[in-house]
Amino acid sequence: MTKFQFKSQETIPLRQKIATDIRNAIIQGELKPGEKLKEQEISAQMGISRGPIREALRDLEAMGLVVSLPYKETVVADVQEQEIVDLLLPIRLQLELYSLKYNLADINDEVYRKLEEITAQMEQLAAAGDIAGLVEEDIQFHELILFLSNDSSYAAQIWNGIVNRIRLHFMKNTSRYSDLAQMTAEHNQLIEALRSQDFARIKEAWEKHIRDEGSLLYL
Repeated sequence: MTKFQFKSQETIPLRQKIATDIRNAIIQGELKPGEKLKEQEISAQMGISRGPIREALRDLEAMGLVVSLPYKETVVADVQEQEIVDLLLPIRLQLELYSLKYNLADINDEVYRKLEEITAQMEQLAAAGDIAGLVEEDIQFHELILFLSNDSSYAAQIWNGIVNRIRLHFMKNTSRYSDLAQMTAEHNQLIEALRSQDFARIKEAWEKHIRDEGSLLYL
C-alpha cells in the first residue's frame, strides 16, 4: 500500500490531513480501485492512532472515493461504465448548460482571460504528458463555467457530490487518452463557441465535448 507522509499543514485538523493525503494518492492514481486501506497499516506508517484515520476514511467515503465493506477493510472505490455514461456525465452536462443558459451575458473579459489561461496551462501539461495535472485543469475550466453565478450554492452541492467520481473516471482510464493535444484543442473550441454568445451553438459544442469524454473510454 502507498506510504503516506504529512505535508506542512500545521493549522489543518489531523482528520483533514489524513483525508487529504489519501485523497491525493487516489486522485493521482497511486492507490488503485479495489486496493485495501487498512487502518492498522496507515496508523503505523503515519505514527498516529486509528481514531482520526477512521474518521478520515468516513469523510472519503462521503466523497465517493472509498467504500467500506461490512466486516472487511475499506477499499478504494471504483467507477463503472454505466455510472459514467448514464449518470455522472449527463448530470455534469446539465449543470453546465443550466449555468450557461442563465449566465451567458455575465461572461466578461476576465472570465475569458481565466479560461484561456487554464487552456494554455492544459497545453503545457499535455505536452509534458501530465495527465493528472491535465485532469485538474480540466475540472478548473468547467468549474469556472459552473459557478458563473453568485447564486450557485445548490449547483455546487450537486457538483461536489460527483466531482471526485469524475476524477476517478479520468484516472482509471488514463491509458485511453492517446491524444492529449486534442483534449486541449476541444477547450479552445468551447471558448470560441462562448464568444459567439449563441446559446444553440454553445449547447452543441458542450454536448459534443461531454459526449466525447464518455465515448472515448468505451469504444
